Amino acid sequence: MAVIEVFGFETGNNMKVRIALNYKDLRYNFYSIDPYERDQLVELTGQPLTPVMRHGDVLLFDSGAILRYLDANFPDAPRLFSGDRKTLVAIEDWETFGRAKLLAPLIQVVNHRLEGGDEAAVFDAAQASFQRALAELAPALENRDWLVGDSMTGADVTTAPVVFRGSRYGFCDPDDLDGHVVAWMDRVMAYDVPAG
Repeated sequence: MAVIEVFGFETGNNMKVRIALNYKDLRYNFYSIDPYERDQLVELTGQPLTPVMRHGDVLLFDSGAILRYLDANFPDAPRLFSGDRKTLVAIEDWETFGRAKLLAPLIQVVNHRLEGGDEAAVFDAAQASFQRALAELAPALENRDWLVGDSMTGADVTTAPVVFRGSRYGFCDPDDLDGHVVAWMDRVMAYDVPAG
């Protein structure tokens, strides 16, 4: 069977794919790329965003699409999604929350910086949005280990790396994070280990 290859760098979306691969115990190679030199990605996929995954003749970009590919093509490994409609909707709702409410403020700051703007000009508003989202997340983890069900799902894999990156980026003081959120984030991020 072809080895899975992932191209990316240190972003929440790249971490998400590594976490999923490690959780499913799938062998892969991770190739770090320079975020300022993306010609290889454009040549490979016609677009500059990461992560990119190649598995034999299959080439995918977009972390959400990659997670679904892994679940569909490696069904004997732990599942990230569910065959139960209600559970799947709950997972997808948390994925949307992770992208729209947690990740969007970080992206806003990064895009502003890439356009040559003063990062500080948008940082405070983005930080406040991120912290409001954290306040929504904390109650969901108060009496549970995972966002949906009794094991890690795509909801956790999508959301925890964003909280991790946001806390490292200064959107919140890691010491001020809710204890349940920290414990959950640590459980998920334990799967973000180098390819072996």
